[in-house]
Amino acid sequence: MPEIEVPSRYRGPTQGCPLVVVEGDTVRRCIEAVEAQYPGFEELIFDAKGELRRFVRLFLNGDALPADAVDQPIEAHDRVQILAAAAGG
Repeated sequence: MPEIEVPSRYRGPTQGCPLVVVEGDTVRRCIEAVEAQYPGFEELIFDAKGELRRFVRLFLNGDALPADAVDQPIEAHDRVQILAAAAGG
C-alpha cells in the first residue's frame, strides 16, 4: 500500500505520526485516505477548490510532482512525500 510522509508541521491531525500507510490509486485518493483516518489533514494540503495549497509541494518517490499531477496514478509500493514550505521574510 502507498505510504504518505507527513512533514512535522502537518502532524497535528495525524497525532504526531510521520508516516501513514493508506489505500489509494492516485495521490489525491491517498491524501483523502489520510483524511479519513485523521480528520483535518486534507485541508492542510488542498484549498476549498481541491487544488494544492500555495506552499505545499508533493514528491513521488523523491521526484517533484507538478501541482496539477495530484490525480496521477500511483502504485502500491509508492511513497508520497509532502513538503510544507515556509513563507515569510
